[in-house]
Amino acid sequence: MTSALASILATLSTLLWALAFATRSWFAAAVALVLSIAAVGYISVSTRPSRELAPPPVPAIHVEPPAPQPPRVRRLVQPKTLDPRAVARAFFDNAIAVSQPVAAHIWLEDTETGTLRLVAGAGPLAPTNQPVPANRDTLGRSLAGGKAILEPHAHLCSADREDTLWRYAVPIGYDSLRGVAALDFASTSPPDSGALNDIVAGFRPTLSGAIALYVADIRGHAARALLDAARALSRNLDPDQVIETALDTAMSSTRAATGSVMLLDAATGRLRIVAARGLPEEVVASTEVAMGEGIAGWVAASNQPLLVEDLPGKTGRTDRHGVRSAVSVPIADEDGLLGVLNIGSRDFPARFTRAHLDILETLGRLAAVALRNARAMSSAGDLYFDTLKALVLALETKDPYAQGGTERVLHYSLLIGQAMGLSIEESHALEIAAMLHDIGMTGLDGSASTRPLSTVERGMLTMHPVIAADILEQAPALAAVVPIVYHHHEHFDGRGYVTGSSGDQIPLASRILAVADAYVAMTSDRPYRAAKTSDRAMRELSDKAGTQFDPDVVQTFLHLLGSDSNRVPDRRL
Repeated sequence: MTSALASILATLSTLLWALAFATRSWFAAAVALVLSIAAVGYISVSTRPSRELAPPPVPAIHVEPPAPQPPRVRRLVQPKTLDPRAVARAFFDNAIAVSQPVAAHIWLEDTETGTLRLVAGAGPLAPTNQPVPANRDTLGRSLAGGKAILEPHAHLCSADREDTLWRYAVPIGYDSLRGVAALDFASTSPPDSGALNDIVAGFRPTLSGAIALYVADIRGHAARALLDAARALSRNLDPDQVIETALDTAMSSTRAATGSVMLLDAATGRLRIVAARGLPEEVVASTEVAMGEGIAGWVAASNQPLLVEDLPGKTGRTDRHGVRSAVSVPIADEDGLLGVLNIGSRDFPARFTRAHLDILETLGRLAAVALRNARAMSSAGDLYFDTLKALVLALETKDPYAQGGTERVLHYSLLIGQAMGLSIEESHALEIAAMLHDIGMTGLDGSASTRPLSTVERGMLTMHPVIAADILEQAPALAAVVPIVYHHHEHFDGRGYVTGSSGDQIPLASRILAVADAYVAMTSDRPYRAAKTSDRAMRELSDKAGTQFDPDVVQTFLHLLGSDSNRVPDRRL
């Protein structure tokens, strides 16, 4: 408004000044001057800043200085492998950027026993591998709540300082596996939980992978152990060896302190210990349980595996020989129950897990199948052996002077073979050879023992090892017996028959059979002489040791017969 009026006055002033100059009127000039002054005044007013239009004053802003931030955790260094020990060490090393760690540890939950099992640890105060209850302290609360927890765990006091042991625990897992990773710090104040969360955020897949690899390794080891056990069990044809192999496998795969195999007696319906480890002999000899009685009896009656563990704080009962935890599984297959396999631990909580239970359950089934096969083979072998024995006894009836001699040769041969360390297979072959070694003499007339032999009969006598070997070769199952029979009349110095072999060229079983056969022959009655005494027969064996007989075999035999003869020379050709 003011600026518009000033503009009008300025215009009128200009017109009046023009009129005044044109008319030379003093009056017009005076009015023009007044208007000019007024216009200038209004213009100055219009250009002065207005108070209403001025912006309001800006209030001062007080800016606080930024709060000090905790040091950022350096870039995480991941381990080169998922091996749990390497992961625990890397977890520990990365925590150094936050505070002063004293331990890093990884735990796996075992739902079967309600415990946490140490997978790996690192640091000077790393925990032992003793299992801990899953509901204990920071570890259990973190697992149960599914979240990270940082809290004081213990008070540390040394000669020059006092600290608090802070434990940071975070749940980890992979698929159905659950566990806990933890870091322990010794300091007067708690470590920064945010920095710890940052570490775990980048390390969680590695921690979970470590427990997955740990379980995979356990299962792989179990599979290999079971495969080895299956091979060993399938090769055993001796029921006792099957039982021993199954028990040894159970003990080694679980690191148990005690173990036993109890077999079911079909006649009494009771279980009896037939093999044991870590138990007193009197317990092994006297223990028998009925079906449904005790742990083993319950397992036998239910045909179900069982893991039993004492309550916390309970001391081991003396009647269980300090065993705090026990696992029992049935030795059974589709054809029924044969017995029970038991293992025990004196630790608490025990190291037995669900994985161990699965291993033993599978081992029980393998042992049942192998035991049935071994029993069947043993029965067939017994029948086979009894048949051969009956055949030999029938042949002995042709020569009344030979009756009973075969059983004595068999007895002494096995006695020497056992003392000289023959294997089960070698002993079995020697056993059959001792029965059948003279089967080649069946063509001789029974009266030959009471009269001089003809030239043909002498030839048949010399060739009887060859004839016997030819007969036995017709039975493939007797392949290991053939060389024993063929060489049993060889002399140690090479002067025997059939081939003139000497020393170690002669099978050991043949050398054993030769000594046993000669001793029985010398101590048996003959038509042309009376039986020699045992002492005289032993002297003749000693005299011919190193020439006709193997001196080592003679020495062993004399020792077994109770002789302290020093006349047996050193072994030499």
